[in-house]
Amino acid sequence: MKSVERTRDGTGDATPARECYRCDRDVAPSQLFRVDVEPPDALAREYRPSMRYCCPDCAAAMNLSEFSDWMKSRPRRGVGSGGE
Repeated sequence: MKSVERTRDGTGDATPARECYRCDRDVAPSQLFRVDVEPPDALAREYRPSMRYCCPDCAAAMNLSEFSDWMKSRPRRGVGSGGE
């Protein structure tokens, strides 16, 4: 058995990419949009809340550009903080 450092030329273990749920493309976690969907009370019996990750291209296809503009106007709190 070899250590991660030895099997990857000493670079260590990289953060694994995650698939976009819409296009199945592998994307670095720092580039993914987290999409949380919660049904309104009137539909809560039929639908469950869900959370998925999507790439920037699919986020644009879902017309999240207004959200993107809002995020760009906010001061950054650090890489990957995401305000969670």
